[in-house]
Amino acid sequence: MTISSDAITPGDIRTRAQIQKVYGGSGQGGICPAIEERSVNLYSDPSVGEKLGYYDGWLAEEDELGPVFEYTGHGKVGDQTFEGQAGNGNRAILQHAEQDRVLRVFTRVGEVSPGGAKTHRYLGPFSLDSQQPYVWRRVHGETGRDRQVIVFRLRPDGEVQRSPEDVVPAAKKTFAELVPPQTVTVAMLHSAPATSGALSTPKPRGNKGQGARKSAAHEETSGTFVMPEEFSTRMSLRSATATTIAVRREAELTQQYKEYLESIGHQTGAFQIKVKGLTSTLRADLYDATAHVLYEVKGSSSREDVRMAIGQLYDYGRYINMPEHDGEPELAILLPAAPDLDLYPLLKRCGVGIVYRSANGDFISGGATDLS
Repeated sequence: MTISSDAITPGDIRTRAQIQKVYGGSGQGGICPAIEERSVNLYSDPSVGEKLGYYDGWLAEEDELGPVFEYTGHGKVGDQTFEGQAGNGNRAILQHAEQDRVLRVFTRVGEVSPGGAKTHRYLGPFSLDSQQPYVWRRVHGETGRDRQVIVFRLRPDGEVQRSPEDVVPAAKKTFAELVPPQTVTVAMLHSAPATSGALSTPKPRGNKGQGARKSAAHEETSGTFVMPEEFSTRMSLRSATATTIAVRREAELTQQYKEYLESIGHQTGAFQIKVKGLTSTLRADLYDATAHVLYEVKGSSSREDVRMAIGQLYDYGRYINMPEHDGEPELAILLPAAPDLDLYPLLKRCGVGIVYRSANGDFISGGATDLS
């Protein structure tokens, strides 16, 4: 193995010192911004991540935009954050496009003898997924305590290496764990500076010849009840597209309806679901644990969004089985305004309730969601 050349291309193995000569950044830490080199270097160590309850790597499943690499944010203890000094690295990833920096991913592969310097394989340049730049995920940490981590969704931004050993492993057993919601303030999860700035646009699907191996099938399917995400109403994305505006509306609507449900004494949460044969994690938007209702939230009331929500609810709902309730949950769509009138018969035929926000801000419900 030759590691003396300064040039670094996807698949090359280098020490941290050699990477610094080319792409700058710190000599330690997992997220290393480099101002002059316009780079944010992301270091992943599979052996460390597994102990902390997560895996960085390629999802075996691709969507219409191509492959996704999941990278877990900074913070080994407690909930991760974008706020304060603890959130510096996570903000660097979130703001990389705004600051004209490229995300470069390296994964730990071994050591150099003599000396024992760690070596890292370069996977290539990436940018954040513009439609869903990150998700919050509940994991079981090294201390045995559940915590929330930020999982960034990275898209290739040029030539990258996709090796079978870098694919997120499939689940090996079934677990369905109820996690009660906890009090999480907006400041813990988001700050105004952390959520401002343009998000990059994913590149079109590349050559499938470099595709990663298919994952081994999950032995079983699991669903975990977790608290819903909280969002800042100060969220501002410059150069906002229709997609990012809808995401913001969806976030605000989710938070406001969650607060309403809790004000009438209902326990709320969300579901993250692992499906047999998949490496990706599904996440349902909002769950009313008291009434046993699963909600899919949309940032617009368009026909397309209503139809998509119906499909998502049928997909997610079949995996949810709570011991304190009989059968699958009732299904409902949460919208920012009333949909077209002809969609009501469709929702009734599908057995899906509806909640929407009226012009004066009240929530109007019907069908499965009638809480009166």
